[in-house]
Amino acid sequence: MAGDVIRSATSNGLTTDQADQNGLTLIEVVVVLALVGVLLLAAVPSMRAVMGVDLKSASRELAASLRYVYDEASVRNVVMRIAYDLDNRNWWVEAADSEVRIFSSRKDKEAFDEFMTAKQISDQEVKDKAELRKNNQPTLTELSSSLGGGEGDGALSGLLGGMLGGGSFAAKSGVGHHAVNQFSPIGEGDEAFARHQLPGTTKFWGVWTPQHDEVIRPMDEFEVEAMLREDPEQQEWRVVYTHIFPGGYMEDTVVFLSDEDGETITSLVVDPLIGRVRTIRDKVEIPDARDRDRRLD
Repeated sequence: MAGDVIRSATSNGLTTDQADQNGLTLIEVVVVLALVGVLLLAAVPSMRAVMGVDLKSASRELAASLRYVYDEASVRNVVMRIAYDLDNRNWWVEAADSEVRIFSSRKDKEAFDEFMTAKQISDQEVKDKAELRKNNQPTLTELSSSLGGGEGDGALSGLLGGMLGGGSFAAKSGVGHHAVNQFSPIGEGDEAFARHQLPGTTKFWGVWTPQHDEVIRPMDEFEVEAMLREDPEQQEWRVVYTHIFPGGYMEDTVVFLSDEDGETITSLVVDPLIGRVRTIRDKVEIPDARDRDRRLD
């Protein structure tokens, strides 16, 4: 009788052990599916890096911005520049509020700096002599009072000041003063001028312009640590600039973008005369950048 009951239960349905086994199998399937989903999510950035999606996107965006700013500088009749923050992987556009002096090489800049230093010294000597001469003369108030027969006249004092190297006229002459050009970000109102972050793991491998003798590279982790340790409040990240002039000239520039490991490099080569930007899927040598760009025409 007992055997008949067992056979009847077995023939009519699953045993308890079989039910438990099927339940565990379903749980295992759910766990496996969850693990597969996690792995796929983790693999997406790696797949994007392998396929170079982020690097291509960054190259297109930066090249388009260079061409756009080249045109805008002419339309607005103002000097602009693109700033590349190599360490923080972002870039933005600035406009000058005064005339800008750009040199074709570092030697020309050093020669100009030496000239301006000598000129400032000479101007300071002239200013010192004028100050000494003024100290040996009656004050402007006394002189104007004696000429006018009464209290000092402000207009006469100003005129005499201009004649004698003092007073309001001399103060406006700017003797010994060398104005420094200032740039300000212009990201308001135009998305093309806003601060842009390089996508994904794309980074600046380096940037070259005639202002530098060699490619400027981002700081490594040891240099960053040393900078922060010396003075955290005086952080000087490495920023390189491409200047664009309203007369239709863009500063000669080569921007190197790379993946996270720096193994895949794309070069953006600027044609300074027409503002064209060539994208080369390779790391170009700086002396040959112009020739290589022409060979690709």
